[in-house]
Amino acid sequence: MAYRGAQKGRSPVSRGKRRNRGLIVAIGRWVLVGVICLVAGKLAFSFGGKVVMLAQEAYEQRQDIAALREETERLREQNAALREEMRKLNTPGGIILEARKQGYGFPGERLLVVEPPRDSSLRSE
Repeated sequence: MAYRGAQKGRSPVSRGKRRNRGLIVAIGRWVLVGVICLVAGKLAFSFGGKVVMLAQEAYEQRQDIAALREETERLREQNAALREEMRKLNTPGGIILEARKQGYGFPGERLLVVEPPRDSSLRSE
């Protein structure tokens, strides 16, 4: 009974093998962690650029949407103004006024067309 391990059925070599086995398992775990990190890094870099591009596109689309909303509001206001002008022109007085602006008159009327002076010295007097 010189060696305790021998009593339990173990030889002195088995203790060293256990240490080596534990070291191999630890190294294997670190290698596995390294491989996982490399794969995750590769995925992050490959998809990261795409995510940034998608974010930029989304930002540009939001700007386009805002510009289109402003244009839509401007066109609605213009449409409302044109409808109001159309409503005014569809009255008898509006028709007569617009006809006179275009140079028309009633039968028997003489139209007098006055043109502005061409010489700027006459304007200042």
